[in-house]
Amino acid sequence: MGQREADSDGEDTGIEIREAESSDAEGIRSVARQSLHASYDDILDEGVIDRAADEWYGDDALAAELEEDGMVYLLAVAGDEVVGFSQSLLADDETGTILWLHVHPDSRDQGVGTTLLNHTQATLSERGVERMAAEVLADNERGCSFYEENGFEKASDRERDIGGETFVENLYVQQGGMQFENREFEGRTLHVNWAESERGSEAPFYAAYSDEAGEDLFGWFCANCGSFDNAMDSMERLECNACGNQKKPVRWDAAYL
Repeated sequence: MGQREADSDGEDTGIEIREAESSDAEGIRSVARQSLHASYDDILDEGVIDRAADEWYGDDALAAELEEDGMVYLLAVAGDEVVGFSQSLLADDETGTILWLHVHPDSRDQGVGTTLLNHTQATLSERGVERMAAEVLADNERGCSFYEENGFEKASDRERDIGGETFVENLYVQQGGMQFENREFEGRTLHVNWAESERGSEAPFYAAYSDEAGEDLFGWFCANCGSFDNAMDSMERLECNACGNQKKPVRWDAAYL
């Protein structure tokens, strides 16, 4: 069941917000491709963008994600056409991360992105999320400004290897939300950064720091079993030794591109 949006005067804008279905794959893929090109053509190689859209939002890949526990896709639909979507990941510990929020270039500056964000936040809140984070490449200045203008603040950043080049990815948290939480491990206090996550096969991994400033990375916290007993090899393959939760390739990972 979708919900139609009205402007400030109560007039129907023709935009419906609803959850995605597998039959929406073509529309989602088209919006993702056009949005990625509009946001990143000056930053990334065209082939990288096209491969990313095809791999991330191919029919089989999308169908699997729609069935994945904790994955939430919301669409903005005008008539029968998908004009935007958000992709978010929920963890069992009441944390949600907005992985992507795409709007077709022809539908930008019309309030679609803000409407999608508001509905995404409301949906995550209804599902028990108390801490919300978002991720966007630092070179996407418009994307960074979008989150900052909508009540998020930059929490930290990290490097991403994309197509053999290194880029900075900004991590945002909703203002007022808790970024760090202290957890005890083997007689020491670690600081879990809820804004910095890696997707896992069972639940996300969150970066754990030895210092409150979040500069000295100790390791990773497994949200599936609550363990810090994880191993990462030279290829950055991460696995929890306690429950077997494994890092999955996502977003810009070389395993996709």
